[in-house]
Amino acid sequence: MNRILKRNFPLSTLACVISAFALQAQAQQQTQLEEVIVTAQKREQAIVDVPMTISSMDSDTLNELGIDRFDSLSDLIPGLVVQQQSVNNNGYVIRGITSDDGSAPGAARVSVYLNGTDVSRSRASYFEVYDMERVEVVKGPQATLFGTAASIGAMSFITAKPQQDFASSLTVGAGNYDMRKLEGMVTGGNKILQGRLAFTTRERAGYVENSSGEVDLNGYEREAFRPSLRITPSDDLTIDLVYNHDKASDPGTAFVNQSVLFTDQAALSVPDNNILGMNDIGVDRTVKDFNATVDWTINNQLALTYIGAQRDYDSLEAFDADGTGFEMLNFSEDASGDQASHELRLNFSGERINGFVGASYFEEEAEQFVGFATEEGTFLSCAGALAAVNIPGCNVDSTALLTGGTLAALPYQSYYANGASNSSVNLFADVSYQVTPQLEATVGARLVREERESSYSSEMPFSQILASQGVLTDLFFGLAHNTSGDVIRGESDNSALLPRFNLLYTLNDSVNLYGTLSKGERSEVIDISSGSENIVPAEEISNYELGIKGRLAGTPLDYALAVFYQNYDNFQVNVIDQDSGQSRTENAGSATNTGLEAELRWSATEDLQLLANMAYIDAGIDDDSNNGSYAGNQFRLQPELTGAVSYLYETPINSSLLFTSSGSWSYRSSVYFDIANRFEEDAVDLLNLRAGIAASDRNWALTLAASNLLDEEYIMDAGNTGASFGYPTYIEGAPRTLSLEFSKRFGAF
Repeated sequence: MNRILKRNFPLSTLACVISAFALQAQAQQQTQLEEVIVTAQKREQAIVDVPMTISSMDSDTLNELGIDRFDSLSDLIPGLVVQQQSVNNNGYVIRGITSDDGSAPGAARVSVYLNGTDVSRSRASYFEVYDMERVEVVKGPQATLFGTAASIGAMSFITAKPQQDFASSLTVGAGNYDMRKLEGMVTGGNKILQGRLAFTTRERAGYVENSSGEVDLNGYEREAFRPSLRITPSDDLTIDLVYNHDKASDPGTAFVNQSVLFTDQAALSVPDNNILGMNDIGVDRTVKDFNATVDWTINNQLALTYIGAQRDYDSLEAFDADGTGFEMLNFSEDASGDQASHELRLNFSGERINGFVGASYFEEEAEQFVGFATEEGTFLSCAGALAAVNIPGCNVDSTALLTGGTLAALPYQSYYANGASNSSVNLFADVSYQVTPQLEATVGARLVREERESSYSSEMPFSQILASQGVLTDLFFGLAHNTSGDVIRGESDNSALLPRFNLLYTLNDSVNLYGTLSKGERSEVIDISSGSENIVPAEEISNYELGIKGRLAGTPLDYALAVFYQNYDNFQVNVIDQDSGQSRTENAGSATNTGLEAELRWSATEDLQLLANMAYIDAGIDDDSNNGSYAGNQFRLQPELTGAVSYLYETPINSSLLFTSSGSWSYRSSVYFDIANRFEEDAVDLLNLRAGIAASDRNWALTLAASNLLDEEYIMDAGNTGASFGYPTYIEGAPRTLSLEFSKRFGAF
């Protein structure tokens, strides 16, 4: 087992900080918390009245805590872990279950929604987090509300809308590792037409020094812009048109050998080639998204909503997968696709009944092309295949030795590709009925009809070195299926009825109790990489949940507590083939997941707000012999315990200036990075702090920010593709980063 040990943050220090704030809180007058409004159930509700586990952050909270990336959300949401190997490869973990399948036929477990539209395809799910109105995270199967991709939960992002009054803002920032940032927005209009333009551009040099002569790795270079229009021809009709454009030109991910972790000795590169799409390690990714939302209030009881969207993505990433200075395992992934969706929903409301009925249609085309480049002699010697002829491992002169000096090198290239063409028709309904003044019952269901088609092709030429020895095979010795460029296909269709049942009981004016029973399903996968059609059955989830939400009597302290139990049949796991390095989906059998989540929000004083959350999860593949080699194993990226404490603080310096500060301490217990439980990392905790000054009317601010203030060494992932060939690799987490930002606002806010 490979384990990376970490230092623990001294909890005594954290306790001192919290105690200091608590003492100050006792000395000052308490204030009231603002009510949190969410739209997870397709209507505006106070979060305390939503009968399921949900967390929400508005734009002010996001800005004050410096949340501008998906992985930063992990600090604030109990039971959520976001892993980002690269902008092209994201893992979303809710309640210990990971959604990170990047293959074209694979299906998501977590719905990522942007302005009411499903954008969950792994390679297209990431976008820059800027100029947001609100972020909502919902736990448990939520097919009725967010479609089949929400088999374990959903993350919903709502962008800021245009407004009639003129307003604009601009933020500039700089920091270590050559960090630069420019972000802003402008909005305004008249009663009928309002517009908004938001943009961000940010870059940072890599923090993994690369001695190969190429750029340092694990940095970023991103730019995004979002024009939007709001048309309001009458008080009853609103039309929102939003275009998102995201571009990433990152220097790429450093998959390093364990021996050079946290050193300046990484030597990673890819050779000149005709298969990888680029001659440097890096990412070239573009995502374009258009969304149209029409809301028509028919009368006081009825409202009709249409949401249509088109999303296109093209994401190329090249990487050195062996983690060494040898040109052994060089891969690229070119993922592209387009998605289109349409939804029509009728909301109804009355004195005792609220709900909606609707229909939707979704279709997508997706392709994944994986190129491989190496040098034959180096590859075979590193793989130990030349030991019989007395050539040691990873001998860069292997080809010259085998050809008597005739050839110094023999470049080798191959590829495999998979594709998917999927469509689904959905009918859904959700009704909440006020049975008594204290009891509300909700019943919902989604009927799904899916059609899925998958394709596979590969081209794996014979090795010239092996052929010279009388062995006619490719470098993988025929262990990966070779179609010689021909495309093979498979198809399936599936129907499912996915219900949810909720009860909400108002115990008193301050406390609500709720219970949930819901069903979820992750779509079946058609795997034909072996040359024959293999259908991995749909993953089925049953979710049972009890919770309490409320406000501590007589205090400005909101709390939420939930316990849950989830049962899985046909639990799908993504594994990398130990012979060919290809990714595939397997059925790991049955699994269970039991846990507890808690969240607190306390307005301690007029100046100070404290946030805290924790989650305990006991989950894994059931220890049953019928579940094969993974029986009893813990899920990938699933910590048993996570927790975080955050604060928001401001106080007047004088009549014109404010002192502002915010920060968060987050903790995550040990995790495995693979379902086989070979690679483990011990507990990790990180501290982030921000402090600055601002105008009393908040029209400008100067902020100094530090992430990973104590410069903890930790890893984001381990094993990876290289592990299949005996060369496991590791991805370093970001070290301490510092930045100074100046923000200026104009107009009406």
